[in-house]
Amino acid sequence: MNFPDRSRSDDMPSSDPPNHNSINQYELVDFGGGRKLERVAGRLIDRPSPAAEGLATKQNARWKVAASRFDEKEKQWNHRVEWKPGRCVECGGFRMPVAPTPYGHIGVFPEQQANWDWLRTRELPEVSSGDRPKALNLFAYTGASTMALVSAGFAVAHVDAAKQNVQSARAAAKANGWDDPPIRFLVDDAVKFTAREVRRENRYHTIVMDPPAYGHGPSGKAWRLARDVWPLIDDSLKLLEPDAFRLLITGHSPDVDQNDVQVYLADRVPRTVSPAGTLRFETGRLRLPDQFGRKLDAGFFVRVWNER
Repeated sequence: MNFPDRSRSDDMPSSDPPNHNSINQYELVDFGGGRKLERVAGRLIDRPSPAAEGLATKQNARWKVAASRFDEKEKQWNHRVEWKPGRCVECGGFRMPVAPTPYGHIGVFPEQQANWDWLRTRELPEVSSGDRPKALNLFAYTGASTMALVSAGFAVAHVDAAKQNVQSARAAAKANGWDDPPIRFLVDDAVKFTAREVRRENRYHTIVMDPPAYGHGPSGKAWRLARDVWPLIDDSLKLLEPDAFRLLITGHSPDVDQNDVQVYLADRVPRTVSPAGTLRFETGRLRLPDQFGRKLDAGFFVRVWNER
C-alpha cells in the first residue's frame, strides 16, 4: 500500500504526530518470531502474525521503540504513548480509520489493497438510468471493501455478525464524508442472510466474501471454513447477475487455498450462473513486502468475472 506520507514518523514513542487526523502511509517494517512490526498512520506497532512463526526478525532495535504492542496472552494492547482517535489511512480513492481492537487488529487489512483496486477499477455494469449496480459484502468487518465499492459507484449490502464491526463501518463512511451513503448496514449471519436473499430472488453484480477459518455465528453455531464455505459459495452464485458479475473470495486457512476454491468455482459457476461471455479467473496469495524485500503471506484470493 503506497499511502502519501503527510507527517513525520512515529518511530519513537514520544513522537506522536501533532495532527491526529492526518493521512499517513502503511509500511511493514519487519516480521519474525510470530509477530510483525508495522508503521500505521505514523505509529510504530508490534502485534502477532501467525504467518511469521519460525522466521527471524531483521531489525531487533526497531522493535524496542514500538509505540504500541499487543500482548497475545493477556489479550490487551500496551501503549507507550496514547493512541489518540482520528487516525486514518488513505486506501486509493477512499480512507479508513485505524484504531486498536480487542483482538489485536487495527480496523483495516492492508494486504487487501490489490483487491480494493480491482473492485474499484473494473468497468461498471450497465444498469437502469438513476440506479447503481448492486454489491454484497459478506463477513464485511469494518468495511474497507464496502468503501471501495461505494467509491466506485455501487450500492452495497454490508453484512457482518458483529455489531461493533458494523458500527465501525458506519464510522468509516463518515470518515469519507458520506452522510447518507448507498449502504445497507446489516448485523446478520452471512450464511442465513445469503439464503434469505436466494429465496427473495435478489441479484448482485459483485459479491465479496472474506470468511474466517474458524468462528461462531450469532447463535453460537461453529463455523469451519473447510466445511462451511462450499454451501455458502453455492448460494452466493445463485445471487450473481449472469450478464455482468464479479466474485471475490479471500481467506486464511491451512485447510483451504486458492486452488481448492478455483477448482470448485470452475465447476459450479457455469452450471449455476450460466454466465454471458467468457469466464475469467485470477488467483494467488496476498503478501506484504517489508523493507528488506521479504514477503509476509496474508492468505489467498480468488477473483472471478465474466468478460463479454
